[in-house]
Amino acid sequence: MNSFSTVILLVLLLFGLQYGKIIVVNATCLDHITVDNDEQHSIHKRSIDHDFGILPDVYYQNIAPMQNGQPVQVKVSVIILNLKIGSISTQDFEVDIFYHQQWNDHRLQPPTNIEAMTKMKTHDSNIVQYRLTDRWKNRLWIPNVYFRNAVSGSISNILTPTYYFTVTNYTEVFMAVRLSLKLTCHMNFYKFPFDTQICYINLTSTSDDANTMLLSWHIFRIGSHVDESEFTVTQVDHESDCIKRYKFGSYSCLYGSIIFKRNIGKYVIKRLVPSFIIVVITFIGFWIPTNISPARTALPITALLALITQQIQSDLNVSYVYALQIWNIVCIIFVFANLLEFAIALYMIHCDQEQKSKKHDPPPSLSIWNDGKENVNNQQQQRQRSTLKRRMSQHFQTTTRHAQIDVYARYIFPLLFFLFILAFAFYVSTE
Repeated sequence: MNSFSTVILLVLLLFGLQYGKIIVVNATCLDHITVDNDEQHSIHKRSIDHDFGILPDVYYQNIAPMQNGQPVQVKVSVIILNLKIGSISTQDFEVDIFYHQQWNDHRLQPPTNIEAMTKMKTHDSNIVQYRLTDRWKNRLWIPNVYFRNAVSGSISNILTPTYYFTVTNYTEVFMAVRLSLKLTCHMNFYKFPFDTQICYINLTSTSDDANTMLLSWHIFRIGSHVDESEFTVTQVDHESDCIKRYKFGSYSCLYGSIIFKRNIGKYVIKRLVPSFIIVVITFIGFWIPTNISPARTALPITALLALITQQIQSDLNVSYVYALQIWNIVCIIFVFANLLEFAIALYMIHCDQEQKSKKHDPPPSLSIWNDGKENVNNQQQQRQRSTLKRRMSQHFQTTTRHAQIDVYARYIFPLLFFLFILAFAFYVSTE
């Protein structure tokens, strides 16, 4: 029993020693892992928080880098990537742009370890250029500029935030960011749908006045691939040397203008051509005899109802009259005048019938002398009428008064409508 118990004690002693070594080894490994993780975290933290010696010991982020009392010259670039015109009621437009700012900050220093930074290749070996992340926006002085006519906006971050800085030759700072903006655009629809709209992109300094910072255009353009179905961009222009003066100071500003011309193909096919055809069809009624009342009546009334329906289905909801409404109203007037001409022709038929009935039943004469005198006058009047009718028949090949009205209308109505088309085209084509 003593020997057996001794063997058990030896086995337990050996197992305890081996288990202790495992515990010690595992603890040592965990210590190494903890040390390695702490070291990696500290290196990563230094790579983010360390300024690589770019910023001096004393650097004021809210003070502009002026030299010799001269304001900082900031060059601004706007490149339009996408464009969309909003609805007529909201009167705005949306753009996606690359927004660039470039200035000189003489307070920046060469980095102490430029190899640890993101260097950029250049064509000139004498140019040193490196890139900084968007975290530097909270460290560097940045021109405080805002879009005056912006309703809303955001920085595009579909995959990663498109916001970065580039430093050239240690002091030239270039900032690039992609923005999505909704901007107001006050539109004028007096010549709709032949209108041309001008929309602006207005930039103004916020906190730095004109004595501290001046803005100037470097690039303002629209991408060649940008397309808008409703409008065509005809011109892009910009204006520099703009100063906004207020009671509390003067601030530098910039204007960029985009001129749009509306595509009229849809409106020509849907509105102008149908109304033109309706009016021309009513002119055919002048060639239909007046005694065929159903055809002469149905043609202008049907056309009048069609034009009124087209007028009610308006494309715009504005408080003033615009070009398309003028066109529709004049077309309605021509059709209504056609119906009025037919009413006058019917009245003339009634008058002619009354005159014929009076000729067949002449009033009794008072004396032979009067009868002879009246016969002479009637003969003279008949000669004059026959001469006039002969002349009229030479031109219009008709002798009845209601038929003469139709003959005149066949030429007067189309001529007036043609003159109206010329005047309307002149009106919508002038600026």
